[in-house]
Amino acid sequence: MNKYSIITIKRGSPAFNVCVLLAFLALAYQPSNVKAQTLKLAVASNFIHPIKVIAEDFKQETGHNLSISFGSSGKLFAQIQHHAPYDVFLSADLQKPQVLLDKGLAQAGSLAIYAKGKLVLWAPSSLIIDELAEALKKTKYLAIANPKLAPYGKAAQQSLQHLGIWSSLENKLITGENIGQTYQFVHSGNVEYGLVALSQTLKDNTQAHIVSIPATFHDPILQAGVILTHSNKIALAHEFMAFLLRPDTQAKLQTFGYDTAY
Repeated sequence: MNKYSIITIKRGSPAFNVCVLLAFLALAYQPSNVKAQTLKLAVASNFIHPIKVIAEDFKQETGHNLSISFGSSGKLFAQIQHHAPYDVFLSADLQKPQVLLDKGLAQAGSLAIYAKGKLVLWAPSSLIIDELAEALKKTKYLAIANPKLAPYGKAAQQSLQHLGIWSSLENKLITGENIGQTYQFVHSGNVEYGLVALSQTLKDNTQAHIVSIPATFHDPILQAGVILTHSNKIALAHEFMAFLLRPDTQAKLQTFGYDTAY
């Protein structure tokens, strides 16, 4: 009799199924040979808080890193047209990504709305919307983002025009290059009133009063993203965009003061 015996396990038997499961788990937990990559993102300033959390979630799930540059959508848009080395552009509007697509600077089929923004007034005292026009006409200064560069600035201008007070306030405006700088004007106390993104106000403990600006006062703030054609990480960029649009990621955006993309 041989020293060693051959044990035969019948296919489909419980023992066979256990062996298959163990083999699968052994392969699944092998150290990954895939080298971590870094994806370069150009991101509108209003999205600072959520993208940092999303970057952590993305790295935890995929092992890949996000290198993030913030700025006004207009400034980032100009950089991209001059071939700045970004892989993905997350704008605060729909128009700029669409222009990049039309010019062949963004990959066909990659444009997606990833969030819907909300404009609010930062005020030193409680207000109802009917008191808004009178309060702003009496204020010394009002901070808004540059309407030519920042979609939230454009929404602010449209809201003031809707109230019929834009022309009377033009000389009182303190204009930030982007919505991040605009928020700093009011958060620091240098300016009493400011039209900013709701998402900026939710992460700070503040004594200011936040007044929601009705969506009917301005065009929808549809925040869209695209994958840039000169990227050498197209597959990873698609993976990130799919991650951003996933229902669980979209649900998380609501906690940051955004409406979901769908």
